[in-house]
Amino acid sequence: MATCANCGAAILEGQETVIRGKDKKAAGVTICPNCAEQIESAFQAETEGPNLPGAVLLGLGAAVISCLIWYGIVVVTNYQLGIIAVGVGWLVALAVIFGSGKKRGPKLQAISVVITLLAMVASEYLIVRHFLVEALSEEGYTGFKLLLPVGDMLTLVVEGVKADLLTLVFWAIALWQAFVVPAKRRLRRANP
Repeated sequence: MATCANCGAAILEGQETVIRGKDKKAAGVTICPNCAEQIESAFQAETEGPNLPGAVLLGLGAAVISCLIWYGIVVVTNYQLGIIAVGVGWLVALAVIFGSGKKRGPKLQAISVVITLLAMVASEYLIVRHFLVEALSEEGYTGFKLLLPVGDMLTLVVEGVKADLLTLVFWAIALWQAFVVPAKRRLRRANP
Protein backbone atom coordinates (compact mmCIF):
# COMPACT_ATOMS: atom_id res chain seq x y z
CA MET A 1 0.00 0.00 0.00
CA ALA A 2 1.36 3.39 -1.01
CA THR A 3 1.38 6.56 1.07
CA CYS A 4 0.53 10.05 -0.23
CA ALA A 5 3.62 12.22 -0.41
CA ASN A 6 1.49 15.30 0.20
CA CYS A 7 -0.82 14.41 3.12
CA GLY A 8 0.58 11.07 4.31
CA ALA A 9 -2.70 9.18 3.85
CA ALA A 10 -2.67 5.52 2.88
CA ILE A 11 -3.64 4.95 -0.75
CA LEU A 12 -5.54 1.87 -1.92
CA GLU A 13 -3.97 -0.15 -4.72
CA GLY A 14 -4.80 1.41 -8.10
CA GLN A 15 -6.03 4.71 -6.61
CA GLU A 16 -2.69 6.50 -6.57
CA THR A 17 -1.68 9.31 -8.90
CA VAL A 18 1.99 9.52 -9.78
CA ILE A 19 3.17 13.02 -10.66
CA ARG A 20 6.23 13.56 -12.84
CA GLY A 21 8.97 15.80 -11.60
CA LYS A 22 10.60 18.53 -13.66
CA ASP A 23 13.50 16.17 -14.32
CA LYS A 24 12.25 13.32 -16.52
CA LYS A 25 14.81 10.95 -14.98
CA ALA A 26 13.62 11.58 -11.42
CA ALA A 27 11.20 9.17 -9.81
CA GLY A 28 7.57 10.24 -9.74
CA VAL A 29 5.81 11.42 -6.60
CA THR A 30 2.77 9.45 -5.46
CA ILE A 31 -0.29 11.32 -4.17
CA CYS A 32 -3.78 10.27 -3.16
CA PRO A 33 -6.93 11.00 -5.20
CA ASN A 34 -8.01 13.76 -2.76
CA CYS A 35 -4.71 15.64 -3.11
CA ALA A 36 -4.77 15.19 -6.90
CA GLU A 37 -8.29 16.64 -6.98
CA GLN A 38 -7.26 19.59 -4.78
CA ILE A 39 -4.34 20.39 -7.05
CA GLU A 40 -6.52 20.15 -10.18
CA SER A 41 -9.11 22.42 -8.50
CA ALA A 42 -6.43 24.97 -7.63
CA PHE A 43 -5.19 24.95 -11.24
CA GLN A 44 -8.77 25.41 -12.49
CA ALA A 45 -9.29 28.33 -10.08
CA GLU A 46 -6.29 30.05 -11.65
CA THR A 47 -8.25 30.36 -14.90
CA GLU A 48 -11.40 31.91 -13.42
CA GLY A 49 -12.12 35.62 -13.29
CA PRO A 50 -8.90 37.14 -14.62
CA ASN A 51 -8.48 40.92 -14.46
CA LEU A 52 -8.16 41.43 -18.24
CA PRO A 53 -7.63 45.24 -18.16
CA GLY A 54 -4.89 44.76 -15.56
CA ALA A 55 -3.30 42.04 -17.71
CA VAL A 56 -3.29 44.31 -20.76
CA LEU A 57 -1.91 47.33 -18.89
CA LEU A 58 0.87 45.46 -17.12
CA GLY A 59 1.66 43.51 -20.30
CA LEU A 60 1.96 46.74 -22.29
CA GLY A 61 4.18 48.25 -19.60
CA ALA A 62 6.47 45.22 -19.74
CA ALA A 63 6.49 45.45 -23.55
CA VAL A 64 7.60 49.08 -23.49
CA ILE A 65 10.33 48.39 -20.93
CA SER A 66 11.61 45.33 -22.76
CA CYS A 67 11.56 47.18 -26.12
CA LEU A 68 13.67 49.96 -24.69
CA ILE A 69 16.09 47.50 -23.08
CA TRP A 70 16.49 45.55 -26.33
CA TYR A 71 16.92 48.78 -28.32
CA GLY A 72 19.45 50.09 -25.79
CA ILE A 73 21.51 46.92 -25.95
CA VAL A 74 21.58 47.05 -29.77
CA VAL A 75 22.59 50.73 -29.77
CA VAL A 76 25.41 50.09 -27.30
CA THR A 77 26.70 46.82 -28.77
CA ASN A 78 25.69 47.13 -32.45
CA TYR A 79 24.42 43.53 -32.19
CA GLN A 80 20.92 42.09 -32.00
CA LEU A 81 21.07 39.47 -29.29
CA GLY A 82 18.29 36.95 -29.86
CA ILE A 83 18.17 35.97 -26.22
CA ILE A 84 16.73 39.41 -25.49
CA ALA A 85 13.79 38.61 -27.80
CA VAL A 86 13.11 35.48 -25.79
CA GLY A 87 13.20 37.60 -22.65
CA VAL A 88 10.63 39.97 -24.15
CA GLY A 89 8.10 37.14 -24.54
CA TRP A 90 8.82 35.80 -21.08
CA LEU A 91 8.64 39.22 -19.39
CA VAL A 92 5.40 40.18 -21.13
CA ALA A 93 3.85 36.82 -20.20
CA LEU A 94 4.79 37.24 -16.53
CA ALA A 95 3.43 40.78 -16.51
CA VAL A 96 0.15 39.56 -18.01
CA ILE A 97 -0.11 36.88 -15.32
CA PHE A 98 0.55 39.35 -12.51
CA GLY A 99 -1.71 42.00 -14.03
CA SER A 100 -4.55 39.49 -14.26
CA GLY A 101 -4.35 38.68 -10.56
CA LYS A 102 -2.01 35.69 -10.99
CA LYS A 103 -4.44 33.98 -13.35
CA ARG A 104 -3.77 31.81 -16.39
CA GLY A 105 -5.65 30.51 -19.40
CA PRO A 106 -6.41 30.99 -23.10
CA LYS A 107 -7.51 34.64 -22.87
CA LEU A 108 -4.29 35.59 -21.12
CA GLN A 109 -2.27 33.56 -23.61
CA ALA A 110 -3.86 35.53 -26.46
CA ILE A 111 -3.20 38.86 -24.72
CA SER A 112 0.40 37.87 -24.04
CA VAL A 113 1.04 36.77 -27.64
CA VAL A 114 -0.49 39.91 -29.18
CA ILE A 115 1.43 42.24 -26.87
CA THR A 116 4.67 40.33 -27.48
CA LEU A 117 4.17 40.59 -31.25
CA LEU A 118 3.62 44.34 -30.90
CA ALA A 119 6.78 44.55 -28.79
CA MET A 120 8.78 42.63 -31.40
CA VAL A 121 7.55 44.88 -34.22
CA ALA A 122 8.21 48.07 -32.22
CA SER A 123 11.69 46.87 -31.25
CA GLU A 124 12.54 45.98 -34.83
CA TYR A 125 11.32 49.39 -35.99
CA LEU A 126 13.48 51.22 -33.44
CA ILE A 127 16.52 49.10 -34.24
CA VAL A 128 16.24 49.44 -38.03
CA ARG A 129 15.47 53.15 -37.70
CA HIS A 130 18.58 53.59 -35.53
CA PHE A 131 20.87 52.02 -38.13
CA LEU A 132 19.15 53.90 -40.98
CA VAL A 133 19.56 57.24 -39.19
CA GLU A 134 23.19 56.38 -38.46
CA ALA A 135 23.86 55.58 -42.14
CA LEU A 136 22.02 58.63 -43.48
CA SER A 137 23.71 60.94 -40.95
CA GLU A 138 27.07 59.88 -42.34
CA GLU A 139 25.84 61.10 -45.74
CA GLY A 140 24.82 64.48 -44.31
CA TYR A 141 21.08 64.04 -43.83
CA THR A 142 19.55 65.52 -40.65
CA GLY A 143 16.17 66.22 -39.08
CA PHE A 144 14.87 62.69 -38.60
CA LYS A 145 11.50 62.14 -36.95
CA LEU A 146 11.11 59.42 -34.34
CA LEU A 147 7.76 58.29 -35.69
CA LEU A 148 7.09 57.88 -39.38
CA PRO A 149 3.75 57.17 -41.04
CA VAL A 150 2.57 53.64 -40.15
CA GLY A 151 3.16 52.34 -43.69
CA ASP A 152 6.77 53.54 -43.63
CA MET A 153 7.27 52.07 -40.16
CA LEU A 154 6.04 48.68 -41.33
CA THR A 155 8.24 48.88 -44.42
CA LEU A 156 11.28 49.41 -42.20
CA VAL A 157 10.28 46.41 -40.05
CA VAL A 158 9.80 44.17 -43.11
CA GLU A 159 13.12 45.27 -44.60
CA GLY A 160 14.86 44.67 -41.27
CA VAL A 161 13.45 41.15 -41.07
CA LYS A 162 14.37 40.46 -44.71
CA ALA A 163 17.93 41.56 -44.01
CA ASP A 164 18.23 39.02 -41.18
CA LEU A 165 15.77 36.12 -41.39
CA LEU A 166 17.14 34.75 -38.12
CA THR A 167 15.04 37.50 -36.55
CA LEU A 168 11.94 35.41 -37.32
CA VAL A 169 13.37 32.50 -35.34
CA PHE A 170 13.82 34.73 -32.30
CA TRP A 171 10.35 36.18 -32.77
CA ALA A 172 8.92 32.65 -32.89
CA ILE A 173 10.71 31.71 -29.67
CA ALA A 174 9.50 34.91 -27.99
CA LEU A 175 5.93 34.25 -29.12
CA TRP A 176 6.18 30.66 -27.89
CA GLN A 177 7.25 31.95 -24.45
CA ALA A 178 4.36 34.41 -24.49
CA PHE A 179 2.02 31.52 -25.26
CA VAL A 180 3.22 28.82 -22.85
CA VAL A 181 4.01 30.87 -19.72
CA PRO A 182 0.38 31.97 -19.05
CA ALA A 183 -1.09 28.61 -20.11
CA LYS A 184 -3.36 26.77 -17.69
CA ARG A 185 -1.29 24.53 -15.46
CA ARG A 186 -2.07 20.84 -15.42
CA LEU A 187 -1.18 18.00 -13.14
CA ARG A 188 1.81 16.28 -14.75
CA ARG A 189 0.78 12.67 -14.39
CA ALA A 190 3.31 9.91 -14.90
CA ASN A 191 0.50 7.38 -15.16
CA PRO A 192 -2.37 8.03 -17.59
